[in-house]
Amino acid sequence: MQFMLLGVLGFLYACQPEKVDFEAEKQKLLSLHQAQQYAHLQKNVEAFISQFDQKMLSVNHGKITTMSPEAARPRIQSYFDQVSFKKWADVSPPRIEFSDDGSMAYMVVDKMVILTYLDEKKQTIEESTNFAWVSICKKQPDGKWKIVCNVSTNEPEVKKILE
Repeated sequence: MQFMLLGVLGFLYACQPEKVDFEAEKQKLLSLHQAQQYAHLQKNVEAFISQFDQKMLSVNHGKITTMSPEAARPRIQSYFDQVSFKKWADVSPPRIEFSDDGSMAYMVVDKMVILTYLDEKKQTIEESTNFAWVSICKKQPDGKWKIVCNVSTNEPEVKKILE
């Protein structure tokens, strides 16, 4: 009887959910966030798309799209090729919340971006935009986080011609 009771208790203990170190997971997500800044400022497409899930859902400009990293690569490369970043910085620290089991999280970002590009008249344009977005992230079997959905909005950009 005692062995049976010990077996049942052992089984129940084994079925307990694994404890999640939410602070450590928050640091992983903040590292992911910092990697986004690095990728933008270095114009590193591979570093940027490595953060995406294979079928990342994007909500932006009134449209919902699903795009694999491979399909996103040429679009992001074209964007990086056309712009020079002067600033890509948080307005406030990202807000991060987790599911109870630690397998999903969302990160709310408030970002000021200032960049320059050449317009069709070959004039250098400086554009300042305040972006806000929510990245929904899923923890992968290897312990890394991938962005499975991104919902983005921005204030109207302010453009000026630089002399």
